[in-house]
Amino acid sequence: MKYEVYSMNEWLYPDSIVKDGGAGAIKLNSARGSYAACQILFNHAAPDAPIHCEFIRSTSSVFLRQPEYFQLIDIFVEKNTGPVSFCVQEGETAEGYTTRQAPFRVYEALEPLVEGSVSRAATEALYVCWEIPADAAAGKFSGELSVTIGEDNCLIPVEIEVFAAVVPAKETLAVTNWFSLPNMAKRYNVELWSEGHWAMIEQYGRLMRRARQTHFWVPMDAIEVTLVGEDQYQFNFERAERLIQLYLGLGFTHIEGGLVAGRKDFWGSEFHIFNTWNGGEALKAIAAEGYAYLSQYLPAWRYFLEQHGWLDILVQHVADEPTENSVTEYRILSGMVRKFMPGVPLLEAVETYDLSGAVDILVPKNIYYQENREEFEKMRSLGDKLWYYTCCIPGGTWLNRLWDMPLLRSRYLHWGNYKYDLEGFLHWGLNFCDDDKDPFNQTDIFFPPGDTHCTFPGANGPLGSMRLEMMRAGVEDYELLKQLAATNKALADKLTDSCLMSFNQANEDPVYFDEVHRKLLEAISEGA
Repeated sequence: MKYEVYSMNEWLYPDSIVKDGGAGAIKLNSARGSYAACQILFNHAAPDAPIHCEFIRSTSSVFLRQPEYFQLIDIFVEKNTGPVSFCVQEGETAEGYTTRQAPFRVYEALEPLVEGSVSRAATEALYVCWEIPADAAAGKFSGELSVTIGEDNCLIPVEIEVFAAVVPAKETLAVTNWFSLPNMAKRYNVELWSEGHWAMIEQYGRLMRRARQTHFWVPMDAIEVTLVGEDQYQFNFERAERLIQLYLGLGFTHIEGGLVAGRKDFWGSEFHIFNTWNGGEALKAIAAEGYAYLSQYLPAWRYFLEQHGWLDILVQHVADEPTENSVTEYRILSGMVRKFMPGVPLLEAVETYDLSGAVDILVPKNIYYQENREEFEKMRSLGDKLWYYTCCIPGGTWLNRLWDMPLLRSRYLHWGNYKYDLEGFLHWGLNFCDDDKDPFNQTDIFFPPGDTHCTFPGANGPLGSMRLEMMRAGVEDYELLKQLAATNKALADKLTDSCLMSFNQANEDPVYFDEVHRKLLEAISEGA
């Protein structure tokens, strides 16, 4: 059995070949309060054989426990991302900006290695991750990692340099991944809102917090609405209360009020309140019927949050992605929300900057921000805040977290937050793979590959992914860059600019990135 050690910042594939002269030792650098991680590729492994790993310490008490071991599970990439958005269309090519031409398979899902885990093929891959405590001593620490697959064993030297730099336990970067509560039930064949469902909701929450997510939304399907008379409604917030208590207990810091309205036609101008109480017709949001609903729902929602002391950690959505066509009606709807929820910041993913006064925290796509930076910065100068998001757009060379893009782009997302001083990041797709599709082998895709989900259904709960790990590492990088900027902004900017020139131009060489990241750790540690 042959092996090779790889950076955590690059994709591995089921057809990857262990190179002669490839890295035979694990050599990692880490801040405290973070993780030191790598991937290990194996060729000529015995199929269907038990896998066992053990870290053998030789120095120091910094490693208080074994590292986390994950078996990398390959997923299917049916189509490439388009040069601008969605998937490549007839007559387009993905050459020059993607890692591989589809179709192909790539190691993405992270299955925890447990007693009874077995190899799946002659080529195997592991993700190994040491948690470095915030109070660990700085210095170099060594040991050996023993990996046994069947009768074959590899003894891999390990050296981890722990720097004095510390990633804070409490994040300053706002991050949200929207999630589907119904999908959390369907994927595990448990009844909606049963105790089994709540157990899954908790597991997904823990996975999001591992990736340092700070905000979580309370979607409207977590709130029971009952029609009790003509234009008369009652609201039951018991499920919302349990969700909020659970996720705040896991370490989330902010609540996102769910979307109160939406458009039937993305490019249309009208907003509707979708009927969740009896499946009837949607209400026109700014008509009398919509006003009647909002005049009851929003005060009830506000009162519920006030009673629990949660109002001051709320940011509220109105309606997703207002466009130039829907600006006029959105402004009216926003004013209605402000009337019943005064003082609550409004947060929205936006398709236009022409929303002065209607939104407090604007969230443009990175491509739209970069192309309209002057307009957005003017709004910031007037007191608004800026986040950004990615979704089915952008494609090409732009930063996004997709399966056929260099893996490092998922980490650079949060270097983009630092570079442009964007205070948060939003993505819609934690677990939105259609429930009639296999998330590991998605076919007939409409959205670009990987856009719908960055988690996978495991046998006993959700699995993380390499992209989610990249986002976690990127958030930690952001926190370190902000620390350095507090004492030496010129150096923090220089290091950032050397890796990320713009949202569509980056140095995607993992070796180069590791060199720059080490300089970041050294610079902070010198002043620690």
